[in-house]
Amino acid sequence: MTGSTATSAKVHLTLTAEAIAILDKNATERKRGEFMSNLLVAFGAGAGAINQVDIESMRLQMLGLASTTKTLDARLSRLERHAAAK
Repeated sequence: MTGSTATSAKVHLTLTAEAIAILDKNATERKRGEFMSNLLVAFGAGAGAINQVDIESMRLQMLGLASTTKTLDARLSRLERHAAAK
């Protein structure tokens, strides 16, 4: 594209069957290029932030699961003591 003023270029990609199914689900055949362009631009713009958000989200989810586990363990212990007392 040297010396060209085009804002887009035609490329050929090899995609997995799963990727093609996702593409077909989200874009018509005529809008595939636009969909892929938007997807790649969004990924490129926020790749670092997305990873950090995902890590923080997973950390918070793990803390929530640990808390729920402790609550359920305490409840089970109370129920076992109550059942044993009868």
